Amino acid sequence: MQFFAALVIIALAVYGLVRQVEVRLTLFTAGLALATLALKPLVIFEVFLAEMGNGKTIGPICTAMGYAYVLRATGCDRELVQRLLAPARRTWWLLIPGGCLAGFIANIAITSQTAVAAAVGPILVPLMLAAGYPAGAAAATLVLGCSGGGSLYNPGDADLVAIQEASQAPMKQALGAMFWPLLGGFATAVSVFSLLTRRQPGSEPIPCAALPATAASSHWKALLPPLPMAMIFLAMPGFVFHSLPAPFEKGLPVSHAMILATIVVLILCRGELTAQVRAFFEGLGYAYANIISLIVTASCFIAGMTEVGLTQRLVDLASSEGIGGKLAAGFFPGVLGVITGSGIGPSVAFSKAVLPGLRDNLALALDLGVLAAIAATFGRTMSPAAAVVIFSANQAGVPATEIVRRTAFPLIAGLVVALLLIVARGN
Repeated sequence: MQFFAALVIIALAVYGLVRQVEVRLTLFTAGLALATLALKPLVIFEVFLAEMGNGKTIGPICTAMGYAYVLRATGCDRELVQRLLAPARRTWWLLIPGGCLAGFIANIAITSQTAVAAAVGPILVPLMLAAGYPAGAAAATLVLGCSGGGSLYNPGDADLVAIQEASQAPMKQALGAMFWPLLGGFATAVSVFSLLTRRQPGSEPIPCAALPATAASSHWKALLPPLPMAMIFLAMPGFVFHSLPAPFEKGLPVSHAMILATIVVLILCRGELTAQVRAFFEGLGYAYANIISLIVTASCFIAGMTEVGLTQRLVDLASSEGIGGKLAAGFFPGVLGVITGSGIGPSVAFSKAVLPGLRDNLALALDLGVLAAIAATFGRTMSPAAAVVIFSANQAGVPATEIVRRTAFPLIAGLVVALLLIVARGN
């Protein structure tokens, strides 16, 4: 009876998500109901308080978003986008792959997909419209690039932090596990989308007058967005240096790199210093309110599932022999990503539920965490409820469903390729 009642609670939670009930309210309420069913409701409050102050997630995620806000305040994000899109300005056939790649790379440095779309859209959308692409194609290109998973290469991304923390793997190993499946999946999605997208009949080459102007100065600002990632990779043991002095034996912490890079940007981009510092702390607050809160409530939901024994069943399913476990790892987070419009919630919830029970098989834990993160990310990218989809639709003046219609099949094809790459390396 307890198991049946738990399934009913989860079904009601999914129904609430489908009806667009606030995700955090749904997760917390479902977690509390599950724990109450197990006669341990106080566990949820303990988990809530513990996750509210969990420095392993708060530090990297909040500082990464704070840095992104400083890049926006100083114009460094726009400079990066201008340089990335420069080769495609007068070559129309480069616009789709180039636009997607520009959004993907910018999303590595700026972990907010909507913020990246705000930087890329004013340049990319006019270029594509001038080249003769329909507005829906321009908006879909913007979404596919800015929400296609670039942030999963950022050590401060919530999905990657959750994988690293839940599996207890070194960040270098987590990034290595993510690299090829994400690259293969994204490249496949972009390739399929490019093949299916056509310009309007009779389109002429891009008129020079229609092109957004390129700033003639401050090119050096384009080098600043990747600065913290460069610091982190250079400080990884064995990457450049054989070893580092204490307390950096395991490399430079993400939060340290983000703060150091912020200091560098503030020194080099002298001007409205007060506004730039304020932007950093606004980014911290945004990350806590919109990302950490999801992690906190997802942890409450997982705690409730654990108390009624569902977490162990999920671990057993995901770690089963053959491809079944990997299909489950991709299917559930992907579907929830489409329903909720959030990639972080489903991915983090899956990692926290499944990966701790698989630490003895680290390769499998990383594979499942990576697949869940990619599936949730691709699910969000084809969700009409996702903030980046809604923003991009408004930017191009098309319905959100038009973007979903154009991106769904390419993203599903990309997810299949990512799954096959993960299965191939596990055999």
